[in-house]
Amino acid sequence: MATNTFHHIQANGWHANSNHHTKLRKISVNMSSEAIGVHRQVYGTLKFSPIGALTTQSLADTLQLPSKNYSSESLITSNETVLTLLRHGESMWNEKNLFTGCVDVPLTQKGIEEAIEAGKRISNIPVDVIYTSSLLRAQMTAAIAMTQHRCKKVPAVLHNESEQARTWSEIHSEEAREQSISVITSWQLNERMYGDLQGFNKQETAEKLGKELVHAWRRTYHSPPPNGESLEMCSQRAVAYFRDEIEPQLLSGKNLLVTAHANSLRSIIMYLDRLTAEEVINLEMLTGIPMLYVFEGGKFIRRGSPVAPTEAGVYAYTTSLAFYRQKLDQMPA
Repeated sequence: MATNTFHHIQANGWHANSNHHTKLRKISVNMSSEAIGVHRQVYGTLKFSPIGALTTQSLADTLQLPSKNYSSESLITSNETVLTLLRHGESMWNEKNLFTGCVDVPLTQKGIEEAIEAGKRISNIPVDVIYTSSLLRAQMTAAIAMTQHRCKKVPAVLHNESEQARTWSEIHSEEAREQSISVITSWQLNERMYGDLQGFNKQETAEKLGKELVHAWRRTYHSPPPNGESLEMCSQRAVAYFRDEIEPQLLSGKNLLVTAHANSLRSIIMYLDRLTAEEVINLEMLTGIPMLYVFEGGKFIRRGSPVAPTEAGVYAYTTSLAFYRQKLDQMPA
């Protein structure tokens, strides 16, 4: 491994033997109880082993499926919407155990398979708009997952980089528009930027610079790696974007899929579930495992991860989800 970056780190006061508690820069962000949403209610006891292991409630608690005498108006007037969070599948740098951050790398074959499996799990969950980061691995995951959705709609990326990009990517057929799902990309949902560590092997870096120092960069809330972001800094941008852009869509009645990264999704879950800085750093986000929230009355209710497209329990938590699944069942094959 090249050592010039390590020499640069050491020359700037990041020596492996230095006291990182005094060397690491602190960034203050107002994360008061108001900032993380005091109006939100947490349902049940949170567990901080891998989030993908969280399960739904017992089938005994589920509702009866409604009769077939329903109308589309029933779906429109429901005040419940759903938010699905999904970490991208395994990337080629995940596989190599490299610090990836904002380096734009694609999925591995395993990552593609994880995206397909995630798509099967959410194939009966309504999706009206998709939000992803600006990075390829998140966009690949969203697109591949939607190939499994029973609505059979096509993800179409909205290009707003310039007026020309917007004009050139417009869909002029009304029929095609109705069969499309808008994909909105945003850098604010990107993985946290790992600065000078990007591209280096995680284990080798810990051995070279010291496990305690690298652990502080990776697994504390306030400590950024050199020239990179702390989880706190990532949280500031991701949560601000969620509150300003995504939450209003839920309030307007849209069902959303957000496909992003371990740390941007940790930040959003910290906001949704009112986690402390100590709790959020222990929250593991598994690749390719969707997490479902129901948004109702200004509250986010965590519903766990859909197990499979044939699993009835998760869809019967609310009448609107049951209606939606029944509508899919009646669609022609």
